[in-house]
Amino acid sequence: MASNEAKLPARSWPAGKTALWLTDAWRAVGPPLLFGLRLWASVCLALYVAFWLELDTPSWAGTTAAIVCQPHLGASLRKGWYRLIGTVVGAIAIVVMTSCFAQDRAAFLLVLALWGSGCALIANLLRNFASYSAALAGYTVAIIASDQLGATGGLNGQAFMLAVNRASEICIGIVCAGVAAGTANRLRIATSKA
Repeated sequence: MASNEAKLPARSWPAGKTALWLTDAWRAVGPPLLFGLRLWASVCLALYVAFWLELDTPSWAGTTAAIVCQPHLGASLRKGWYRLIGTVVGAIAIVVMTSCFAQDRAAFLLVLALWGSGCALIANLLRNFASYSAALAGYTVAIIASDQLGATGGLNGQAFMLAVNRASEICIGIVCAGVAAGTANRLRIATSKA
């Protein structure tokens, strides 16, 4: 039985149109693909360095590298800078709080709550990455305090080491994201000049 469907002629693309189509496709897919590769490289580099240094929680370095990566170099560096500021301020604050209220858990938790609410207020008053930095200072204190309080709820005296470890892991992630972003930007400039 013969088919009643009409046979469509095979579509042939001239060589010039194929090249034009591939160029247009690369322009559309290229930047997101390169951003994904840069993100992957920064996370892998951060995890490698954190594991090599045998840090307590290397996942913070990889997570920070992923969070700091932005499609544009300037935005990535600025976000990393503000993340570094928020982490250092929060780490210093929790060490000071722990040293001031080492024997009084109720006062420690009250000061911790006041710090978090103060950081939330400042984050609402500021904008963009400065707001992000203030919020980060608030929840860095909460993360270190939760590690420090443990299951029993008493301070274990490890605030300084927990703060140093967290700040180190965050800094490694920021530096690795900056290195990956700078390298990708340099390669992009070199290929555009060629």
